[in-house]
Amino acid sequence: MANTSVASGRWSFLFPLLAFVGVCGAAMALTLRFAAVPVTALYWGMLTFFALLTFILHTWQERVHGTDPKAFVRRFMAGLVIKMMLSLVTLLVLLITLPREHLIPVAITFVLLYLAFLAFSTSRSVGLMRQRPQA
Repeated sequence: MANTSVASGRWSFLFPLLAFVGVCGAAMALTLRFAAVPVTALYWGMLTFFALLTFILHTWQERVHGTDPKAFVRRFMAGLVIKMMLSLVTLLVLLITLPREHLIPVAITFVLLYLAFLAFSTSRSVGLMRQRPQA
């Protein structure tokens, strides 16, 4: 039965990820609207960036789940570093290219989305580590 859970677990993160993206999108739109900041394509692009990055990293990380616990932990740690570095570079590019009046709302939204997706990824991966069968 462990093989079945690993095989079905490979895509089992897709529904929780989509649900999380929906919740983050709604929270972002409501918060920005409340703050009188127009919700432009830039904000939806940031949400899409984190959703795609999380999807790609989880697909890569969970490929070894159930087969090699050490490889899973290595991929989890590498995923954290990859997400942090790509996010820093993306935020830097945004801050350099955006007009001054958009910097603070974009930076705050970007950092909050980063932290939210980091929490989602970490809780998902730690949950997977805990559920692996003990030898």
